[in-house]
Amino acid sequence: MHLRSVTALWTDFKLSEGPRHTANAVQYLWTRYVRQQPVLRRRVFDFELDLDLADPGIAKTLAIFGKRELEHRWILQRVLRPGMVVWDCGANIGYYVVMEARLMGSTGFVYACEPAPENITFLRRNVALNSIADRVAIEACAISNRDGTATFHLSELSNVHTLHPTSHRTGTTVARMSGRTIEVPTFDVRTFLSDKRPVDLVRMDIEGHEVEVFEGIVRAVRADAFCGMILFETHFRAYDDAAHSMRTQLRALFALGYHAAVLASSDERKTSLHALGYKPEQTIRTDGATRGLYREVRAEDAERVICDLGGVRTVLLDRA
Repeated sequence: MHLRSVTALWTDFKLSEGPRHTANAVQYLWTRYVRQQPVLRRRVFDFELDLDLADPGIAKTLAIFGKRELEHRWILQRVLRPGMVVWDCGANIGYYVVMEARLMGSTGFVYACEPAPENITFLRRNVALNSIADRVAIEACAISNRDGTATFHLSELSNVHTLHPTSHRTGTTVARMSGRTIEVPTFDVRTFLSDKRPVDLVRMDIEGHEVEVFEGIVRAVRADAFCGMILFETHFRAYDDAAHSMRTQLRALFALGYHAAVLASSDERKTSLHALGYKPEQTIRTDGATRGLYREVRAEDAERVICDLGGVRTVLLDRA
């Protein structure tokens, strides 16, 4: 991590939290390198997570800063209600799964899908730690546009494993790939949902494979098998009109009545949304950047920034 990014992160989430971040960093270093313990337990918002100290990705961020992607949390806090059902694709170690379960209360339910074995271990551990095992179903799989198996490429960072190790847009290899691969089961959207409760929101951070999942969602919506909200993290490098078209899937969803309810910029200093005439409802400092939250972006503008211009981090699609 470069000095500039470290400095930016240190000023996130209020300057007054700097001393606490410093204390967390000291504890992280002491636990990992002096005590040589493999796991650190950290308080995150109103829950706890066990973190793998060998992971330089999400676990390290949460160990030091205790939070990440606050624009994502902002959206979840505003759309989730008690009794809802969330489908979490790319559940990782449970940061969002536990958050979702807490926001929905004892009557809510989460279907959590995660293909990486090490992540599944910590996902199960964190679900148990927070006493929500009765309202979270964990499945070791990847969601896609077909049933079968796929080669899953493992990264050095636990939150960057991917089914797309090469950028469809540029042809370059994704950074920090370990070279290790595993075969994972995949399920089409309709197959997975066939024996599940109706899903109110699907959340996904799946490193570009949202294109395939959207294809499955489009078929499910047309078959009246899904009508929920879609919250996803964009991966601009993975989109290419010829080989891997997010544009095609977005247009299909917009034609089915979905609209861009919320867009979060990656960095307010660089976002193209300003030039298109939009102003953020709110800005949030998180992950070394200031991100803006934009409501009700027109379909054609949402398509343009997601597929052509980039600079969008998180998108909530809702159906009228």
